[in-house]
Amino acid sequence: MARPKHGRTDLHALIQKLDARCRARAAGLPDENQPPDSWTAVLFRVEQHRLLTPLEQLSEVLDLPLEITRVPGTKPWLLGVANNRGMLLPIYDLAALISGGPSLIRQRLQEFAMERRREQVRRRERVLVVRQEGPPCGLAVSEAIGMRYVQNADRLEVPVEGWGPIGRYIDACYRLEGQPLPVIQLQPMMADPLLNAALN
Repeated sequence: MARPKHGRTDLHALIQKLDARCRARAAGLPDENQPPDSWTAVLFRVEQHRLLTPLEQLSEVLDLPLEITRVPGTKPWLLGVANNRGMLLPIYDLAALISGGPSLIRQRLQEFAMERRREQVRRRERVLVVRQEGPPCGLAVSEAIGMRYVQNADRLEVPVEGWGPIGRYIDACYRLEGQPLPVIQLQPMMADPLLNAALN
């Protein structure tokens, strides 16, 4: 007796529907630990700068892969693509995007490869995987510090300057742990043609 043929696309579509339902139901559930009149952020570091981004804009945080395949003819901030659980994940260097200069993370990865000490190297660099409609993409940052609750009352009315081409996506600044920290909106930033059109 022949087995019915079910395409992988049918299974993939079913998983996507279940995931969407779970997210919709979970979005309405209150977090018992979250203080009132606050929102949840991820605090991370890019070189010497600390920034916040809304937690709901991220799908996961990964260790920086040691194996990143460079894509010829791309701009300095595109590190390349890596295998993330069987899917290709383009990874951008946020520090290089801000400065417009060469990627320091790429230089460090090359040093690790030359030293042949991959098992002994402990690094703080992480990849923030941005939640979006299309294929996933990641941002390499110097460190993912952790989740924080940010009080709405701690918003500061100060100009946010000096962020290069990503400055338009830094829309606020909040006082957290005794210092003003800018908030970056990663979802609209990753949809910007500036990043999507990485090929020269």
